[in-house]
Amino acid sequence: MLNASVPLAMSVPDAGVSSVLKMSGALFFILGMLLLVFYFMRRLNLGVSFSGVRNKELQIVERLPLGPRQNITVIKYRGQDLVLGVTQDKITLLQAREEVHGKDEKDFAGFLKKENTGSSDS
Repeated sequence: MLNASVPLAMSVPDAGVSSVLKMSGALFFILGMLLLVFYFMRRLNLGVSFSGVRNKELQIVERLPLGPRQNITVIKYRGQDLVLGVTQDKITLLQAREEVHGKDEKDFAGFLKKENTGSSDS
């Protein structure tokens, strides 16, 4: 039997180990979700860099994955298009050419047509 002089709320403590575990679990879940979002944003190159200032002279135009850690990347740097072969160990320059300002030469078919006719300006 309960003692009549002690109030009921004082005899049963509500804050115990289970509430601390629930709160800790929720905190770790939220931190895990934030780390997961950060990982995918870095993996997919979304968002801006954390320095806050992004250099406008250097842009990744396109990336073609060839394997788990191998890709071909086209970057634009100071008016040049650079085609790079990127592996885990090294980066190799495959081709460099000046930026072309014509609509026909911007697409790949127009570039191939121009290269096959022999009127190359690079």
